[in-house]
Amino acid sequence: MRVEFAAVQRRGRAVDLRDAAVGADAVLAAVRDPDDDRVACARPQPVHERVGFLHRELSVAPLAAVAAAARTRGATTEYDDELRAVEADLAAVEAPDVDLAAARERVAETASDVDRLRERVARASGRVEARREAGVDASDAEADLREATRELAARETDHHAATEELAAARERAREARDAHERRRELADRRDNLRRAARRALADAYADSFQRAVDALPVPGKPAHPRAFVGPDWAVGAAAARLARPGAPLVVGCGFADASRAAAALDAPVVLGEV
Repeated sequence: MRVEFAAVQRRGRAVDLRDAAVGADAVLAAVRDPDDDRVACARPQPVHERVGFLHRELSVAPLAAVAAAARTRGATTEYDDELRAVEADLAAVEAPDVDLAAARERVAETASDVDRLRERVARASGRVEARREAGVDASDAEADLREATRELAARETDHHAATEELAAARERAREARDAHERRRELADRRDNLRRAARRALADAYADSFQRAVDALPVPGKPAHPRAFVGPDWAVGAAAARLARPGAPLVVGCGFADASRAAAALDAPVVLGEV
């Protein structure tokens, strides 16, 4: 690991930046950003999001932390195949939102136009008939009738098309509702499988977690992750020791010495001020 912040340049498995006016947040951001060359190190594994920053305000769920740590060691469960299948099904379900408002408005507009033009045709037809009965020239009235009739035919065509589009939109909306329901069902199944897998992994690595707690200078007695009583940062530290986080751990509490922290956590460590 190589660390360079302003005039500070340090290398090694254990780096202490508490005397360098470099905040732990800045170090963490650099560790997790592959394009940030202030910290040159291995890329973080997913578990790093949970336990890669150890500080007294850490909030972490014990089962999730231990399960994530176990995954870095290649642990699997009986639920994994189904979980992958459900996640693939969920990703394949497209559930677009369908807005019927525009289609309904179009139908209403064209219906109004059709009604207006039918009245115009009726009035024009009445004028033609009246002129003919009076024996006067009806050519102007007939021309107006023909124009009104052409406009009515065009708007009736538009109204028919708008009505068909509304029917199609309603069908798409029904299919979208079915797809949303399918996504909800799959999401529920995925979440249940994830919880079951976490429980299985936590059970399988419970002894390892307890040994990690026992090996660390953290408050709390060794116990199953479900039963552990102690601060979240202690859970995070034990899970971090159990894990293979890839990138360095950024530590802001619990250790006075970077070398001892790296040895206790069995990982590269950067000590920083929180």
